Amino acid sequence: MSHHLYPHPFSFLLLLPFFFFIAMNAESNNSTYPNCRLDRCGDVNISYPFWKMDNESTSQFCGYEGFGINCSQNGDQNISQIVLGGESYYVRGIDYVLRNIFLADYDVFQFARVSNSCPRVRHNITIGTLPLYFAMYSVNLTFHFDCNGCPSFATEIPCLEGNEGKACMVANTSMDLDWGEYSCDHEVVTTVTKEFMETFPNHSVEFGRVLEKGFGLRWGQVDDCEKCESSGGQCGRHISTGLICFCSDGTTRRGNCNGTLPSWFL
Repeated sequence: MSHHLYPHPFSFLLLLPFFFFIAMNAESNNSTYPNCRLDRCGDVNISYPFWKMDNESTSQFCGYEGFGINCSQNGDQNISQIVLGGESYYVRGIDYVLRNIFLADYDVFQFARVSNSCPRVRHNITIGTLPLYFAMYSVNLTFHFDCNGCPSFATEIPCLEGNEGKACMVANTSMDLDWGEYSCDHEVVTTVTKEFMETFPNHSVEFGRVLEKGFGLRWGQVDDCEKCESSGGQCGRHISTGLICFCSDGTTRRGNCNGTLPSWFL
């Protein structure tokens, strides 16, 4: 949860209440790269640096490692999921112009869509070494569980109260909060979008709606891919050779597309 926040124009969120982005330039990103497929899963266009994970394992992929998107069937809908830190997240949309991907905790999202639901966040958001950064409009929510009471600066969540105690929620703050006599057994930190904290202000009962809307991440460049992308290529990996570069002429090379021998020749 310590990733750098990335500045972002807040006003554009007003135009995107459901985060369903269909970037008009998605096809232009890699339509000239024969080895880099354009894919779609439901309402989500999947294009470089993301890539669609096939049911059968393949020897190589075009895109960033860790950016694979799984497309599964849920009734009559195709659902896009990405895994971060071993946990699944529902892909609400991808904006290839602003380099943003919009996610929601998959378990929470499925539960929160039920009316009058009371989803429980069970894990922190773990990004690890992936080039992903929380957006400026993000808000951290800390859930404290099994507490012997909720202090005045916290929001009590009655529906999450259990036999072991109360559940309290605190939005991110720069202050050192003193819980004093209010001891809790454990806590979970998640991230949501500020816009929806304001849209659903009754957090004690509407927190599930806020969680359902999810959060945004901006992606940066993978350091190892800099040379490949600077030469006009698109980065990927091969199961045997590791990092590879897909070039617009259809060749696959190591390093970059500027004169390096094709990977199959090495």
